[in-house]
Amino acid sequence: MDFERYLAARARLVERALAARFPPARARLRQAMRYSLLAGGKRIRPILALAAGEACGAPARRVLPFACALEMIHTYSLVHDDLPAMDDDDLRRGKPTSHKVWGEGLAILVGDALLTEAFRLMAGARGVTPARALGALAEVAAAAGEAGMVGGQALDLAAEGRRASLRRVQDIHRRKTGALLRSAVRVGALVAGADTPTLRRLTAYGEHLGLAFQIADDILDAAGGPEADGRTDRELGKATYPGVLGLAAAARERDASLAALRGLGRAAEPLRALAAYVVARAS
Repeated sequence: MDFERYLAARARLVERALAARFPPARARLRQAMRYSLLAGGKRIRPILALAAGEACGAPARRVLPFACALEMIHTYSLVHDDLPAMDDDDLRRGKPTSHKVWGEGLAILVGDALLTEAFRLMAGARGVTPARALGALAEVAAAAGEAGMVGGQALDLAAEGRRASLRRVQDIHRRKTGALLRSAVRVGALVAGADTPTLRRLTAYGEHLGLAFQIADDILDAAGGPEADGRTDRELGKATYPGVLGLAAAARERDASLAALRGLGRAAEPLRALAAYVVARAS
């Protein structure tokens, strides 16, 4: 498959849907929401959801509301992550962060609005049975909350400036980053009505991909690459993988994620390509 073409087409699909969901308006809150939500990015989480859904037989349009909701939640987390009380970053994707442009108060409200609107979008999705929609919504809630992304961020804050073991780093990133990536894959499968064996395989794929993604991101940050806007993790004293692992570990997780897809056939080819892409960024 032409993966670059696939990636670009799916990113455009998500971008158009997000822009249509939040058209321009005079209200400062809407302007600030669009500033962060439509600032670009790889759109990996929604694309994973779309690819998983397609691998299980669901058309992209059916999964799209859930895919967009995942990106809205991811964006909210970035806006809050950049605040002075958290990472205190001035740049995000090469642009001034939300609180630098709109002020801290409005940036907090941007995150609050995006999180809330994400669940409204999923709850109103059409063409999905109530049971599947509810299962997907519950999946995202678990991944975004105390047991997932928010809990991981709390562990990350507690670990700043301290020497962290591999187990501690893995625990932080399985929740802070990996939970939403794993959830993206599972959401696509749940919306499509995947059977239990397939859902189990895709869950394992998502777990290994999440670790590979974080290892690669940490390596890019440590190298001061394009992913490293603002202060680096080292400057912030964060618990990261480069201190205990290297690119070989990301490759091992990639290979494990690919192994989990055995037996899914050609429909899972975009998922295989995404696993390779995640690690190749740090090579």
